[in-house]
Amino acid sequence: MSHKRTGTWVLQRYLLGELPPSKMEEVARLAEENPDLKREIQNLQQANAEMMRRNPPDTMLPQILKRYEANLRQAQLRARAGQVKRKRLYWAAPVLASALALLLVFLFKDGTGFDPNRVKGEESLDFTKTQVLIYRKTGTEVKRLSDGDRVKAGDLLQLGYIPAGKSYGVIFSIDGNGVVTLHQPRGKSGSSRLKQGNKSFLAAAYELDDAPGFERFFFVTAMTEIEVPSILRQAEGLAASPASVKTANLDLPRSYGQFSILLKKGKDND
Repeated sequence: MSHKRTGTWVLQRYLLGELPPSKMEEVARLAEENPDLKREIQNLQQANAEMMRRNPPDTMLPQILKRYEANLRQAQLRARAGQVKRKRLYWAAPVLASALALLLVFLFKDGTGFDPNRVKGEESLDFTKTQVLIYRKTGTEVKRLSDGDRVKAGDLLQLGYIPAGKSYGVIFSIDGNGVVTLHQPRGKSGSSRLKQGNKSFLAAAYELDDAPGFERFFFVTAMTEIEVPSILRQAEGLAASPASVKTANLDLPRSYGQFSILLKKGKDND
């Protein structure tokens, strides 16, 4: 990658820590070698800070959520009309830009704009612990969910993770009907490589369906590439055992790590 090929879009992703590790290192090296590129990065940082000053999260949040909900409703209407198969995963398209995920990135990336009064549950985050993150929006409030919290059908969740030094990871969920849903990577054949940094968000929002009882989210990590189909086979085996699916873990090599959050399904979300 030369300086001339390092466009603004790439540099914005660099500032957000969204490039692959090798590209992050390459941009950092080029910036040290090229004063013009280093100056361009600094100018972008200043422009981003100015944008956040002129458009504080308290102002941006309702607008972004309103746009996100409008696009989501359109997708749901098309699904009900039979135009497309209804999915519980709503992947980011260019027009959507995964609005909720982008909002969380702007609010939380490296502490920028962080306000524990605006996002409930964020103050207790431990960035030294590998974990999956689950956020739920209610109106203009965003709350990080914890193990045992109650949710209901129709809740819109945004998933993320803290890698805490782990290079690879698979995120999936099992619901009360025994259905296994893969969240990271996007497909069985995708790479399980994780984005590095304090925190990363998935490029999809997840709408809970009416499966009864619970939804349990797993985060399996390793320092080497993970065979996703193998993890999913184990997940399906666990899902077939109603007696243990809420508490048992996958049988993994000792070099693997696993973390889970169990959300209880019910009408009461207090």
